Amino acid sequence: MSTEPDIVLLAHGSPDPRHAKGVETLADHVRSLAPDRPVHTAYLDHHAPSPSETAAELGSRAVVVPVLLTPAYHAKVDVPAAVDQMIADSGAEVDVAAALGPHHLLLDAAEELLAAEGIAPDPSTAVVLYAAGSSDSEAVATVGQTIADHPRAGWGRWGVAALDGGATMEQVLRTMPDEVERTVAVSFMVAEGILRDRMAQHCGRAGVSMVPGTLAQTGAMAQLVLERADSVRV
Repeated sequence: MSTEPDIVLLAHGSPDPRHAKGVETLADHVRSLAPDRPVHTAYLDHHAPSPSETAAELGSRAVVVPVLLTPAYHAKVDVPAAVDQMIADSGAEVDVAAALGPHHLLLDAAEELLAAEGIAPDPSTAVVLYAAGSSDSEAVATVGQTIADHPRAGWGRWGVAALDGGATMEQVLRTMPDEVERTVAVSFMVAEGILRDRMAQHCGRAGVSMVPGTLAQTGAMAQLVLERADSVRV
């Protein structure tokens, strides 16, 4: 068995069961990359296992990886509170990693979804990452900054739209340069759910194709979880 800390994927949770299914899929991918490390899931709200329930399963050391794509309110407030609860309930040494985003591997994950749909890099093809957004507009802006810092080779412009706290899909489309002949959208979401459904509806009205799938289905996302976990030494 590994002497590395247990990994806990701490997600927001949702009344939509598709959210938990996506998180559990991500956990399975992480287990396949690190078969000797215990990998757990926990949710801040809506369904089990709660942080307290997961705490009962931990070994002597654990690292919590927040399954959040931006450093918004939940990462700043809810996650630290949940980690404190896990420490109190388990008696284990528990540390917390940074949220998954911002990170360039999330852009790699988006390219995985594009490739799975047979969409290859092309200078005339633009890509819009469609985020759920946040009332914290600075958190949403980190997605665009990640694109600026890690441009995608071979593609047309990459942009970011948001359901809340950022530019709308229509606004982003109006900024596309003339050489763009095709715009495709990637759901910048961990898992399927009501918000992704809304994104698909907006894309349909705007005449933009949104590729199937979510980030939790990708190998790049699982690699990112391990990178975050290994960045913390408990």
